Amino acid sequence: MYLSNLSQLAVTVLLEVGLHEHEGPVSLAAIQSRLAISTTRLEQVFSKLRQSRLVDSTRGPGGGYCLADASEKISVADIVLAMEDMDATKDIHLDRAQEASVSHRLWVSLNQKILQELQSISLRQLLTAQRTEDAKRSKPSGSVANFCSVKPLESPWWPVPPARLASSACTPE
Repeated sequence: MYLSNLSQLAVTVLLEVGLHEHEGPVSLAAIQSRLAISTTRLEQVFSKLRQSRLVDSTRGPGGGYCLADASEKISVADIVLAMEDMDATKDIHLDRAQEASVSHRLWVSLNQKILQELQSISLRQLLTAQRTEDAKRSKPSGSVANFCSVKPLESPWWPVPPARLASSACTPE
């Protein structure tokens, strides 16, 4: 199984749709502004996602794309197979000697394991992980209370108004 850039992009795009779906259909323009991807490339991705019934589209003002099914029902394998135009069970036609070879059986086995792993990962799991990362990024790196309880041994290197230097403790507001 080959995971192309198009497959990777499709996963990223569906994450964007899922993360912003509560705001209504997600437009190509909104996705393009957040991800800096060309409109042509996005149209190509959404065309395949729509054909595979992973997204629904709404035309007109306020239109865009939304997930066609619940995020827990969409697997990464569904997305990859939509982009790669391949049947997961189809093998390359080989003669009998090649089919019986150890290397052929190895690749068939690895492809099946990759597909099983991709099927075990839902879009919901990815959305949850992305939301957790976003929350960590937006959270301040320390609490104000802990920061204020530390008394510097000497004057700080940044400019501090003289009134603040006289008071070494934080006062609650």
